[in-house]
Amino acid sequence: MRTLVLGGTRFIGPAVVRELLTRGHQVAVLNRGVTPSNLPKAVERLTADRDDRDAVQRALAGRTFDAVLDLSGYTVEQVQPVLDALGERLGHYVFTSSTAVYFGNAIYPIQEHDRLMPDERGGSYAWGKILGERLLAQWSQNTGIPYSVIRPAYVYGPGTNGLGREPSHFYRLEHGRPLLLPTRGVPLAHLVHVDDLAQLYAQCLGNPRSYCQTYNGVGPDYASLRGWFLAMAEAVGVEPTIINVPDDLTPMMRSFPYQTRRCVVYSLDKVVRDLDYRPRFDTRSGTADSYAWYKRELSATFTWDLSEDEAVLAEMRKRGAA
Repeated sequence: MRTLVLGGTRFIGPAVVRELLTRGHQVAVLNRGVTPSNLPKAVERLTADRDDRDAVQRALAGRTFDAVLDLSGYTVEQVQPVLDALGERLGHYVFTSSTAVYFGNAIYPIQEHDRLMPDERGGSYAWGKILGERLLAQWSQNTGIPYSVIRPAYVYGPGTNGLGREPSHFYRLEHGRPLLLPTRGVPLAHLVHVDDLAQLYAQCLGNPRSYCQTYNGVGPDYASLRGWFLAMAEAVGVEPTIINVPDDLTPMMRSFPYQTRRCVVYSLDKVVRDLDYRPRFDTRSGTADSYAWYKRELSATFTWDLSEDEAVLAEMRKRGAA
């Protein structure tokens, strides 16, 4: 299968490219050519800024692909030029959306047909993804070319570019620093290991069961924020100091990378049924794999600014709470 990956050089991209090559795909990637990468020589490199319609047209002129996997489309203005440039010379378009598009639910797990944000109240990122989904649904109806949508949750694992997520917490644990936990760690977070997400994409591409369907991209289990911290500490091999932050101080934790206001738990039923999705990593094993990468690649030189932590702790000490 001739597959074009839009993006391909940061975190999810390399994992997806490796998975596709393993499965025998002929892979080309299109991106700005700015981010350094160690993609295999077998991967064809195409260069264009997706915000430059003419550059996209030049890069894709006359090209034909069995499938397009869009990892880097955030707005309709970035998706439309690709559709225009390829015309009918593609067989299947798979768009990366996000679980951020869901309005929220009081009954879990959240399923693919549940309510989406009706407007920009969820932020421009989520609204851009929703408009991208709508564009592709209309395009598919007009052209007869199938599309699919994957909505990943929290993606973690080797190669992450979200350094404020597990890398910053591994750093704290290795240096004997406390982990600050808002909302007593009650909200549940649904994670997905990057290699499991890559498997999901590969099994979606060119699969008739996925045509004109939407899927949650999540792992086999979910964890409370406290459980997530404990899994990271277990991977590092230390006993963690976890400090509960009072609710009124939570706004001081501006860089805290996880949802603190509600649970985020999503159904796997559809993706397992349609795509034979079999995730290999649960939260514990996936976190251990992520830490092994961190220890190998980052630990010796990685640092993290803890001034935000110190400000919260200082305020708690004033109150006699830390």
